[in-house]
Amino acid sequence: MARATESLDLAEVHQALEDWRRVAWLTSELGPEGYRRMLATAEERLRTGERAEGAVPWNRLKAELGLAE
Repeated sequence: MARATESLDLAEVHQALEDWRRVAWLTSELGPEGYRRMLATAEERLRTGERAEGAVPWNRLKAELGLAE
């Protein structure tokens, strides 16, 4: 907000609101505990590099969708 006040550019404020809208929507859909589980699962996947059960590699998914280059 301080930068927006100085620059009169609300782009960062709008981006922050959009980010929070996503968090609010996910929390309302999953519930607070579900949202926390989703974040923990994402963190685990990023940390270990392991795919979720049933997940397929991106290049295989693109090929199956006919998007392979």
